[in-house]
Amino acid sequence: MDQLHNLVSTANVSPGERLRFWRTQVASVLTNLECSSEAGDRFQGSIKFHSTCPTSLIVVRASTHNISRATPKVGQLGEEHIFVCLQTEGEAIVEQDCRQAKLNPGDMAMLDTSQSFSASFPGDIEQVVFSVPRKLLRQRVGALERLTAMTISSECPLGEIAGQFLRSFANDFDRIRAPVSQRLSDQALDLVSMVFMSSLEDGEPRSSLTRSVLAYRGRAYIDANLGNPTLSPPDIAEHLGISKRYLSAVFAGDGLSVERFIRERRLQRCARDLSDSAQAIRSIGDIAFGWGFNNLTHFSQSFKSAFGQPPRDFRRQALMNPDRRADADAGRPGADLKLRAVS
Repeated sequence: MDQLHNLVSTANVSPGERLRFWRTQVASVLTNLECSSEAGDRFQGSIKFHSTCPTSLIVVRASTHNISRATPKVGQLGEEHIFVCLQTEGEAIVEQDCRQAKLNPGDMAMLDTSQSFSASFPGDIEQVVFSVPRKLLRQRVGALERLTAMTISSECPLGEIAGQFLRSFANDFDRIRAPVSQRLSDQALDLVSMVFMSSLEDGEPRSSLTRSVLAYRGRAYIDANLGNPTLSPPDIAEHLGISKRYLSAVFAGDGLSVERFIRERRLQRCARDLSDSAQAIRSIGDIAFGWGFNNLTHFSQSFKSAFGQPPRDFRRQALMNPDRRADADAGRPGADLKLRAVS
């Protein structure tokens, strides 16, 4: 892979070796996928990979081919991902969980790498793949098996908005600063979650759907109001029109109390801003108070407990080492937390 551009391409590979090269690269970049093609020496393909840890954007252009993913064996299990596939050119047919989705340009579908699936591309294609850690998306939308290989049509208003956002994000990624691309990635995740949740409004058992929708709306409300130091479970329950007790039950499915969810979100946002060179002139107190903390001593203690360092040391190392930013962003509820347990 070209490390400067994160690009895999058959352009400089001899015709007789292209398909073998492609199989090797696809298996490496796209989670042990198997690939075949009838194009033979005429096969052409490229993969452009954009990292926005813990998510990524992948742009695939290729001749006619087929891919498949067998159910991983115990020794192959790692951090599984969800592929949100946006078809931008050509046609795709994807299958998973006894469902089949046909994708035309502008359509989207979801595939779960923890289970077997297959996809066929009968002609030349371009596809934008938004890769999200499985735990992270599951934390937002609930059971994923309801959503795999289900076509989100380009004629769906929310689907069209999300598709345009992902396409523009992928096209302009190289011109966007890392801190901005990270935030755009968070917005893309919000859009994608909203699109697939809305697709369940018809046909899903109401109790399951209602709890999933309430959890999503509750998290969205928290994220929109983190800067309010008085934000509390009663506020969130009132906004959702439910009791505080039911709100606790909704969040219990993720293994977090409402209060802990709020605290971790605030700490993550503070870590992100402390890692942002564009905000280096802001004081630590300004950042902490801006995300809803009202006691600097308590914030410093909580931050050290979560990230293993006082905020000042964390900021100094993060600005010297941009990779620390990925650590801060990976530590979100539902992901493999890099925060320590916050008491």
